[in-house]
Amino acid sequence: MLCARFRPPCAPALSCLLLLTMTPTARGYSGFSVNKLVLPHAGGRLTKPLIALRTSPSRSLVSRKQSASDAVTGAKFEENDKEKNPQGRPGHSVKGTVVENVDPETARKREAIRTHQESCPRLTWAEEIRTIMEQKEGFAVLSTQSKKFDGYPLGSIVGFAVDDQGRPFFSFSGMSSHTQNILVNGKASLCVTESAFKGAADARVTVLGDVKEVGGSEGEELRKLYMNYHPGAYWASFGDFKMYRMETIKDISFVGGFARAGGISVEEYMNAKPDPLQSFAAPVMKHMNEDHVDALKEYVQYIVGVEDPIDKIEMKRLDKLGFDVRVARGSDSGVLRIPFEQPVLERKAVKEAIVALSKKVASIKAEKE
Repeated sequence: MLCARFRPPCAPALSCLLLLTMTPTARGYSGFSVNKLVLPHAGGRLTKPLIALRTSPSRSLVSRKQSASDAVTGAKFEENDKEKNPQGRPGHSVKGTVVENVDPETARKREAIRTHQESCPRLTWAEEIRTIMEQKEGFAVLSTQSKKFDGYPLGSIVGFAVDDQGRPFFSFSGMSSHTQNILVNGKASLCVTESAFKGAADARVTVLGDVKEVGGSEGEELRKLYMNYHPGAYWASFGDFKMYRMETIKDISFVGGFARAGGISVEEYMNAKPDPLQSFAAPVMKHMNEDHVDALKEYVQYIVGVEDPIDKIEMKRLDKLGFDVRVARGSDSGVLRIPFEQPVLERKAVKEAIVALSKKVASIKAEKE
């Protein structure tokens, strides 16, 4: 599994990082060169040539090696090694920008961080996407076909939940514009962000499909499930609110950070399971961010290898293989990965895994003294 991060020259350092994951089931694109911009905006869709790449499940993602690199993660912007980039795929232009050249000492520090991050284990894309989709009290952007302005999409922020197959469903009032659009044309897309989303360094999923009303006893069961996902949604019991579901999913695309874009098949998505730590990750992260900030800084300094002082840090994602922290250093900010020594599948094991990291830090400190 491969973890790397990049920062585009066209965005502020605060949101210019990404994670790349290499898995047998993840199909996507990553890559930069100093010649040409080939990716759309971080939240955009892939171009047709990149979609074509997704049709080959066996094709690996390519981590591109460059001379210019990100200030926090050390991720580079160009890969000249033909073995690592056999297609010779181009990407962002960095010439003339602040990331083009750095002094040898800075380059050394960034290379050390990048090397560590490349070795980090991560969830497969299917697991990560399914985990994002199954978040509690989730809201997302639903885009429907406008019946008022033919050919134009209408974006609406709506609450959602998912059934046991991962199909998103909703509770909509008949008065809502998106409801009226769906009754005429059910073709829609739903863009869902991870709960800790703040910018280009964070993950989002877009699910494309056909939304239809679900009535009868099945609709009532979905209503109950929806209110389990959204305990405060008392309005979902109103008489003019009906249940709707994306009955057929046509496509699933994923952006895990700036330029970390691709997708998985519907079958891969439906067969995946969400991360087992999801149900209790939030209170664990809250505790770490409130009471153990110094420990988080030490994990980044001694395990990842960040040598420069850290101004701010917070744990933003926790899963069975480790956790991600958002790090701020001066005007630069990014997301770094801290891996566990072994997978963690239950709550009591999380404390043991974190204690093991602290012991590892203590051991590294002792070796340096």
